[in-house]
Formats: sequence, C-alpha cells, structure tokens
Amino acid sequence: MTLVPALRRASVAAILFLGASAAQASVAFHVTVTTERVNKPGVKTSLPARDAQDSDVVLGPHYLSVRDGKSLSVLDFATRRRHVIDMAASTYDTYSLFDVAGLRRIEIGNRKGMAGALQAGGLQAHLTPRVYDEQSLSVPAARRRNALQPQVLDGAVLWSLDEQPLLRLGIAGSPASGADAAAFAQYLRYTWGGHPLVLKMLADGKRIPAEFTLHYQEVGGKVMRHFRISAMTVDAPATYTLAAYRPRPLTADARTLERVLAQAALLPPLGQQAHPALRAEAERLFAAEQPFDAFLGMLEDHFSTGALVDKLTPQQQLAMQECEPIHDLTRGLLAKDKEGIQAALATVQGLRQQHGLEQPVLTLFEGNLRAKLGQWPEATALYLQVLQAKPQMAAVYQDLGDALLAQFDAANAWRSWDAGRAMAPSLRQFRKVNTLERDLLSDYPAFFADGAPVQPKVQPSTSRPASSTKTEGSTNLP
Repeated sequence: MTLVPALRRASVAAILFLGASAAQASVAFHVTVTTERVNKPGVKTSLPARDAQDSDVVLGPHYLSVRDGKSLSVLDFATRRRHVIDMAASTYDTYSLFDVAGLRRIEIGNRKGMAGALQAGGLQAHLTPRVYDEQSLSVPAARRRNALQPQVLDGAVLWSLDEQPLLRLGIAGSPASGADAAAFAQYLRYTWGGHPLVLKMLADGKRIPAEFTLHYQEVGGKVMRHFRISAMTVDAPATYTLAAYRPRPLTADARTLERVLAQAALLPPLGQQAHPALRAEAERLFAAEQPFDAFLGMLEDHFSTGALVDKLTPQQQLAMQECEPIHDLTRGLLAKDKEGIQAALATVQGLRQQHGLEQPVLTLFEGNLRAKLGQWPEATALYLQVLQAKPQMAAVYQDLGDALLAQFDAANAWRSWDAGRAMAPSLRQFRKVNTLERDLLSDYPAFFADGAPVQPKVQPSTSRPASSTKTEGSTNLP
C-alpha cells in the first residue's frame, strides 16, 4: 500500500482529523507488519506462509486511529467508544470500547478450559504455552511473579518469559513522551496483541521502536510478526470528527438482530404517561377477572418503565393468590436443575399456546428458560421476537445482550445493553452489566488508559422486592 501524502505532512486522514496547535499535536506513523508462519508437520491451512499489511496510525491524546486501506478505526478513550469507518462509503458504525476487553476475558477463560480438557485427555503435545495465549489476547491468564528475561543479540534484545520468546526489540527508535509510548503500546494491544508485560515495558520505554518482532504460538505452529515503523511525524492533529461521515444505513437484507439494534439506538425513553397507561390496562384486566393477564401486564410495565408490581388492593392480591397459572409460572421460573427447567419450559410453552404466542412476557420467559439450558440461538430468536413487537421493553435488551455474549458476539452484546440502559437507566436488571464494566475497568485498566476521566455508570439500587406477592422484578426470575 502506498503511503498517502497526507501522512508525510501531518495526518493519515486529513478529511477526518481537525487541526490543532503544536502543543496538542499527536504522533503519526506508517507501519508495515509482515507475518511469517511455520506450521507443524502435517498441518494443513489456507493461511499463507508469509503476508504483509500496511497501516497508517495516529496516536492522539485521548484517541488512536488505524487506517487499513479503505477502513479506518478510531478508538476514543475519553468516551470509551470505537468507530469503524468505511471510507469508500463514507459511513461508520459505533461500538463500546468495553466489548474488546469483555471478549478477551471470555476468550482467555475459554482457552484455559480447552487446555485443561487437552491435558485431562492426555493430549499435552497439543497444548500451547499459556504465555502465548496472553501474548495473543494481551490479558493475563493468571497471577504471575516471574519477569521478562533479556538476551542480547546483534543489534537487538530478545525478551522471553518462561523460556518462551515474546519480543525481539531492535535498538533503533524515536524518543517519545511517556504518554506517546503508552499510546503506542495501546495501539498494539488493540490490533496485534502483545503480552501485558511486553506492553508495559514498551509503554515505560519512552520511545517508539523502529523495528521489532512479536512471537506467537498457535495449535498449528509458530507465528512471527515483524513490525517496521516509518514516516513518523509529531505534528499530526490531536482531535477528530465524524462530520464527513454518516451512520451506516441498514441494507435491504439486514438481519433481524441488526434491525432491532439499529432501531433501539434511535428510540427515546418512554414518556411519563407510559406507566399510568400500562397500569390502567392491568386494572381493567383485574376488573374483568383476568388476574393472570393483569399480572403479565404489570410485568411488562416493570420491564419497560421500571415501575414495581405493587399497590395492589386486597381483592387483587387475593385474585393473584388464587390464580393457579401465576403459581405454575413462578414455581417453574425458580427451577435450578435441568429437569425442573425443562418442566418449566413446557409450562411456559403451554401458557403461550393459551394466551397467544405473541404474548411478550411469556415469550421473554421462554427465552430465559432456553438460556438457562444453554440454548442460546433459540433464546436470542425469542428475545428478538419480543423486541420486534415491544421495542421499548428495555429490560429485554439485558437478556439479549447476555445471550449474544454467550455466543461470543461481544460487540452486539454491548450495543444491546447500551440501548436498554439509554431507555431505562434505573432498571435494576442492568446492575449486572454495570458490575461487569466495573470489573473490566478494575481487572484490565490498561485497555481504558489515556482517556479523560469518565465516571462509571452506577445505577440507583432497586433491590427491594418487586411486589407484595414476592414476585421479583428480574427478567431471569419474574
């Protein structure tokens, strides 16, 4: 790829980045990454033995950008968002920065589980040293006390851990501020990986190396990535704008998931009249001696507005206590073992047949029971069915996000959670994802470094019981 002239002057994408004073300038450079693979005997793969990729990079005070051909990614650490821009179409998609660290945490746990299974099966020869999982994902697999060990070579230093080579670092490089060196390590973390200890060493080194090699091991063999930095400039603009682009429009063949999430991102919170209207409908159903339908309506109200299932008259409480379908439903949803969950699933499916397959709360509960059984695609389809009919039933976005994350779709999981929290930020169902984000900030602070301080999204507690009938306001346990 030919280096664009704009990079030599100031920036990798002059139409994207705004000008700034010299004191605020960023570092920009061109990087060529050559990947070499040495496969084990007998391993068949479609991956080439050698390939190269060119990128243009800007390291800003609170963001970094990477341009590969027609695609440009911007990581904004101040807002904890990342934008993926299609420069040919002048469109972009926006995601949460949390989804990267969230997926890495799941993957490192998954690899540990696979390693345990291989070891238990006597297949130690197929094990990849744990340091290379950490090298690929830039997250620690466990606490470690040993340190990187250097070996001086001709014009370079080879850094190893547990006798496994990780980094061959050339002597040549450009002096850099501590912030720029940390941003360079951040660029590697989000693009090519690097062991946490390797990245910390690079961040502390106050220079940007001209050449270096990262070593990896995979099941199929060894991988080496050689980096060559060129055309560095220190007067690149320090800010960016998306003004030249527009959000990517939906295509005619867009998936249901994409349509639901795109619509959710545009929906405003429900107005103040939403709860009174839903509660009035529940009162009408009580008056018509339909306590089960009234109960489902109050749950829909709670999942949409956060309103509690309370302030029941003695007559209404008695009607609910004498309603056998309510007892069948709540008993089933409390089930913990597989047989109990399967029985509950049959109960909910029967109730859906009686009250209509489109009934949103029962559809939601069937999705939750399938999720408990690990039937994630089926659960996802049911959540999407609910949201197509009731797009402002905010709590369902928590469950949809859980199902997507279980299927390793972290990007859309956070899109779902963010949409639900924007609609009803006080819903206690979102305490789970709020806690997850706090854990990621605590466990992997390096993934969020260099941004302006952002307060975690802490939701007010609503931990009291949802009603006098002890019906808890949770989409996993109604």
